[in-house]
Amino acid sequence: MTSRAVAAERTREALLAAGLRIAGEHGLAAMSVNRVVGAAGVAKGTFYVHFPDRGAFLNALHERFHEEVAAAVGAAMAPLAPGRERLRGGMATYLDLCLRNNGVKAMLLEARSDPGVSDQVTARTSVFAVRAEADLRAMGWPDAASAARLVVAMSAELSVVETTRGAVDADGRATLWSFLDRLDLGVAAG
Repeated sequence: MTSRAVAAERTREALLAAGLRIAGEHGLAAMSVNRVVGAAGVAKGTFYVHFPDRGAFLNALHERFHEEVAAAVGAAMAPLAPGRERLRGGMATYLDLCLRNNGVKAMLLEARSDPGVSDQVTARTSVFAVRAEADLRAMGWPDAASAARLVVAMSAELSVVETTRGAVDADGRATLWSFLDRLDLGVAAG
């Protein structure tokens, strides 16, 4: 990679980091291009070198967060055999990471209504459903794909509740784990 490319990547990362800080402190409504470039210490034109518009910037923020979540969930699930415990470990990791990045998650929830971001959010969410399919198949579900989409939706909804509260919803998590116990058809049949 050339020194110019390295510098360009650093600038892009500085813009994204500034956006995440602003989102965490002030929310999506306060995230203007002017505020982002000011916080990153770059000229306004530099923003448009890296992102054609605000929607592309929001999409890049979501992509960055999603990659972090996907890596953490993957690491939590990797040592476990497909099934309920692996699925629960992945879901707990997701919930914990969202809560630790509460401001970012809140901003991303707001950004979901942006037409340039919503399709990408749906596509990235489907990655988690695909990952959960093997677990639900191991749990005895004949239509694991449909069950996985619903399980991911439940954990995403709990994440919204926890993000709004800014704290773990212990009752919500206990209920989610209870659902997983009941979803384990292999245990129920045995």
